[in-house]
Amino acid sequence: MWALFHVHPARGDYAACFYAVSGFVLYYITKSAGIPDASQFTISLLAIHVLSALISTVIYRLSPWHPLANFPGPFLWRTSSLRMVFVSFTGKRQLVIDLLHQRYGSFVRIGPNHLSVNFNSANNIIYGPRNNMEKADSYITPGHLDATTLFFKHKPQDHLKRKHIWSPAFSSTSLTHLTAPLERRTWELCHCIERRQKEDNGLFDFAAAFNHYAYDVMGEIVFGGCNGLELMKYGDAEGLLSGGRMATVIFECVGQAPWLMDLFWHLPAGNSMVRLRKDAAKMMRKRVQAEAETTVRDLSSHLIEGETLSGDRIPLKDLELDALVAIQAGSDTISSTMILAFFYLLSSPHRYYSKLQQELDKAFADRMGPLDWDVLAELPFLDAVINETLRLSTPWYLPRVVPSGGVVIEGKHIPEGTVVALAAHSQHVSPENFYPEPLSFRPDRWLPDGLGPTSRTEKSALTSFSTGPHVCVAKAFAYQEMRYAIARLVLTFDFDLAPNFDCGKFEAGVSIIRTALFKEPLLVSARRRSDTELPVY
Repeated sequence: MWALFHVHPARGDYAACFYAVSGFVLYYITKSAGIPDASQFTISLLAIHVLSALISTVIYRLSPWHPLANFPGPFLWRTSSLRMVFVSFTGKRQLVIDLLHQRYGSFVRIGPNHLSVNFNSANNIIYGPRNNMEKADSYITPGHLDATTLFFKHKPQDHLKRKHIWSPAFSSTSLTHLTAPLERRTWELCHCIERRQKEDNGLFDFAAAFNHYAYDVMGEIVFGGCNGLELMKYGDAEGLLSGGRMATVIFECVGQAPWLMDLFWHLPAGNSMVRLRKDAAKMMRKRVQAEAETTVRDLSSHLIEGETLSGDRIPLKDLELDALVAIQAGSDTISSTMILAFFYLLSSPHRYYSKLQQELDKAFADRMGPLDWDVLAELPFLDAVINETLRLSTPWYLPRVVPSGGVVIEGKHIPEGTVVALAAHSQHVSPENFYPEPLSFRPDRWLPDGLGPTSRTEKSALTSFSTGPHVCVAKAFAYQEMRYAIARLVLTFDFDLAPNFDCGKFEAGVSIIRTALFKEPLLVSARRRSDTELPVY
C-alpha cells in the first residue's frame, strides 16, 4: 500500500477515509472470526502498518537512491513537509530559509522533494517562458472544488487562456477608466483618517485604515461597487478582512503539505477558507445579477464576457472563485505594502518622507488637484520608495515543478518532478544584488546614482509580482494604485508616529505569510497641510 501511494499519491481526505473503512472492515472480519479482543487486534495491525509505512518513507527519503540525495538540507526537512508547514506558520519562513542557505549553500533541500535555490540566474529558469514550469500541488484549489481560477491554474496553457480574459481589465485603456473610482476612494481615505483621528484622541491606526481602503477599492475594481463595500465608513463588523487573512494563512502554510490541506478543508480549522469562498461567491452572484444595469467596465465585466478553453462562457462557479482571488489578492498585497512604506518613511532617520514630499510638491503645484497617472509614473523617488518597500516585504515562496528531462541551474542537474523555488527573500537582501546595507530601507539605491560609486542595485532580482508567464496580471494597476494613494496622502498631510512609538516592537510583530499580519497597531497622527481643503465625496 505504501508503494502504491508513493507512485500514485492519493488525496489526504480520500486516504483517511480508506484507512477508516479498512479499519472497520478488518474489525468486522476479526470479530466474525472469533478472535479475542478484536478491537485491540485491529488497532495493533493498523498501528504496525502505519508505523512500517512511516519508517519505510523516512528511510527512502534519506537514502542514496532518492533523486535529491546529493542535495544538502536539515534532517527533519528532508523527511517530511510538516517542518515546512510549521515554519510557515511562524511568519518568519523567509528568514529561516535564508539561514539554511547560509549554512548549506545555494541549493537546499527543504522538503522530501523540494529544493530552494539561491541564484538570481535561477529566476528565469524556474519562472521564465523557456521551461514554462507548472505550479506545484500547493496551488491546488482548497477542497478540490469543481471550479478553477487564474491563481489555481496549474498547466501553462490553461493559465494563459484565463490570463487573456483578465488582462484587458488591466490594460492601459482600462486603467484610465479606473481613475475616477480610485480618486474617489482615496479622498474617502483622507476623510477616514481625519474622522478616526478625532474619535481616537488624536491618533489613528494607519494599518486598519489602509486595510479598509484597499478592500473598498477592490470592491469598485472587481464588482463596480454594486456590493456596497464601505469598510472605511462602517468598519469591518463581519470580519471580512480577518477571515480573508486567516484563509490566506491556512492556504499558504497548510498548503505546503497538500495532503494535510485536504484534511483541513473538512475540519473546523478550515472554516475561514470556506467562509471566504462563500462571501466571495455571494458578492459575485450579486454582481452577475446586476450585469444588465452596470455601466462600469470592472473586472467582472471581462470575466462574465470571457470564454473557457472550449469556447463556452466561464461558469458561475469559476466566476465565484475568480472573485475570491481578485478581492483578496488585490486588496491584501497593496495595503500591506503601503502600510510598511509609511512605516519605513516615518521611522527612517534619513528624512525620506520630506524628500518624497518635496518631489511631489514640485510635480503637482496644485496639491489638491487631479493626479495625472503619467506624471506619477515618472517620479523616480516615489517609485524608489515603492520598490524598496517591496524588496523588504514580499518574500514570496513560489514553487514550480521541474518538467520532463529536468533542468540545469548553475551546473547542477535538477531531476524532473522536483518542486523548486527561488529563495526570493535571500535574493532581495543579498549583498550581491543590493549593496550597501541590504537589510536597511534605503530607497536612494533605486535612483541613477544609487548609494555611491560602489553600490549595487540588481533590479532583476526584485520578484515581488513574480516573473515570466505567471507574472501578476494586475502589476501595472498595483503600482498605479500605490503611487496614487501614497502621493495623495503625502500631498495632503504631514504624518508623525505616535509619541514613544516603539519601531522595533512594531517591526518585530510583522509576520509575512503571503499576507502580512501586524501584531501591533501603526499609531500615527495626521495634520492637514496649510491651504488644503478636502473635497466631499
